[in-house]
Amino acid sequence: MQRRLGFALVVIVVFAVGTLMAMWPAPINDSGSLPADQDYPPGAGPNAINFTTLDSTETNLTHTPRAHWDSYVLGFTETPDTPPVEGTYNINSTTGEIIADRVHGATVYRSGSVYAFVQPAEGLTNDHQRKQFADDDAYVYDNATEAYYRYDQQYGHLAPTTIGRHDAIVESYIWEAVNTTTHHGVPVITYRLTGRQPAADRAQPAESGTLWLGADDGVIYAYDLTLETGDNTSRYSYRVRPAPFPDHEWVQTATRLQLATDSSS
Repeated sequence: MQRRLGFALVVIVVFAVGTLMAMWPAPINDSGSLPADQDYPPGAGPNAINFTTLDSTETNLTHTPRAHWDSYVLGFTETPDTPPVEGTYNINSTTGEIIADRVHGATVYRSGSVYAFVQPAEGLTNDHQRKQFADDDAYVYDNATEAYYRYDQQYGHLAPTTIGRHDAIVESYIWEAVNTTTHHGVPVITYRLTGRQPAADRAQPAESGTLWLGADDGVIYAYDLTLETGDNTSRYSYRVRPAPFPDHEWVQTATRLQLATDSSS
């Protein structure tokens, strides 16, 4: 009887320990730690990332990843969801075309100096928003597709600083390099969040964070960040990854409507 009881207690203890280990985050694998002579891109090091130096290099998200993929996407999500002013960016590596999401379900297209915009009417939720588009001569409403369009052949060039600023949130924190890996075939250095920058005292406290930095080009290819927001937590996720370039036949509609407007004026 005592042997059976002792065996049962051992089973219970083993089960409890196993359950706790499953709930506890897995530790960093030290066998993959970085060597002392690890090379870092300008602005990065084993115990810190100087984001100002990263931003000052010639690499940027509109051009640098083109060397790796035919087309790619800059995707950003956060929980709880908030209406994006600038959402997902899609970039065609061959042509340089850019398609991006905007607030209220709108989509914008850029190719050199060409700019096109479409706003589905169903995305405008109140009369004030609808009146803004109806009163603006830059937009043309198309009854067939129930959307507002804009097309401008000389809109100007897109500055690199206006795209992909979703990574600005990670600049308030301190990062430590832990290992190297690949991100969709691109060599990257994995960083773990270790604290908050002294000058960023207004930044939200962070629970955890992981960042993947291009080992050769210093581009931030991905990060996961969990912040404390009162009694809740907010999660931010960012990925630069290969993806097919979206269909954009609507740009032809925008072009046609603008040509019709120009010919009638």
